[in-house]
Amino acid sequence: MIGFELSEEQKQWQSTARDFVEKEIKTLAWKIDKGLIEEFHWPLINKMAQQGLLSLGVPEKFGGSGLDLLTSAIVVEELAVGDAGIAFTTSLNSFLPLMVAGTEEQKEEFIPLISNKEKPGLSAFALTEPNAGSDASGVITSARHEGKHYVLNGEKCFISNGDVATLYTVLATVDKAKGVRGITAFLVPWGTEGLSRGKRETKMGFHSNHTSTVVLNDVEIPEKNRLGEEGDGFKIAMKVIDVARVLSCGAVGVGIARAAYEAVLKFLKTHSNPKAVIGQQAISFQLADMLAAIEASRLLVWKSGWIFDRGLPAATMISLTKFYASDMAVELTNRSMQLVGLHGYSEDYPVDKYVRDAKLLQIYEGTNQISRLIVSRDILSN
Repeated sequence: MIGFELSEEQKQWQSTARDFVEKEIKTLAWKIDKGLIEEFHWPLINKMAQQGLLSLGVPEKFGGSGLDLLTSAIVVEELAVGDAGIAFTTSLNSFLPLMVAGTEEQKEEFIPLISNKEKPGLSAFALTEPNAGSDASGVITSARHEGKHYVLNGEKCFISNGDVATLYTVLATVDKAKGVRGITAFLVPWGTEGLSRGKRETKMGFHSNHTSTVVLNDVEIPEKNRLGEEGDGFKIAMKVIDVARVLSCGAVGVGIARAAYEAVLKFLKTHSNPKAVIGQQAISFQLADMLAAIEASRLLVWKSGWIFDRGLPAATMISLTKFYASDMAVELTNRSMQLVGLHGYSEDYPVDKYVRDAKLLQIYEGTNQISRLIVSRDILSN
């Protein structure tokens, strides 16, 4: 039996997120986007943690909300209506590499660093390098095994939360000749000697989510900070990226598209003669198409979450969701800008923000070309 009725718990989480967006996020997000607030928004992060909106998928025993991926996606969509960057920050804290490959001892030591409701931290996933983006085999950050320690050296770039994170998961190679089979994951808390934060990126969108370089200069960490075995890093990364494609791209994309659609409706309904304007087929048909695209993308997000939560093979559906929902967000926000026109640059109808935010969804967590490659390979293998 297929059903689309949310559980009472899911409805409550959805309502909590929606209320939080209206009271705490929307006004702040506009100020951050316009550069009126330059410092990182820790007071908001603290409020999110106290509401259980920051570490959604982290088990309750470690201070998280213990939500499955489907319920997390429902919450992230609501947060993204308020601000995509803030929703993305939540998604980064909601599913950690520790939850894929961490031992119980590692979880007990490191997860509370980011899930403490009174003093929350943020996580960073340090994979991308100047010459290693969608092609992870290009990673050259090295991990040299010395006795009971590893020594890490290298530079990571475009790392979300890079300049504000409390805990970094660093992907480094123990043997470059092995390609992806040499990539290994390591836990590096902020404050570790030799770990430094580099330039914060100036971006066209996602201003509320900080992105920077991360430099490792003879960073010495104990063996117990290694996640899984040597060479397991790529497999761990793909599991984490799968979840990110559902939350950070799919659910965030639906949220951005909803925000743009709602801005258009607000604009049209405040027109001097709204019924006459909306009644024009040139406009009303576009609204119908926009609503259909949002609904279809949401169903893909929910299905991907449902499949993942049941432990079924999900990579193909998740990749399909990633490129479809992100392409939809870009198309719909651009269409919204056209409908609103010059008003899209004003404070009342900030559609330009949605256009700028949406574009990133096609690029991060593996470009949409990579997602299409994954889906096409699965098609050809059957």
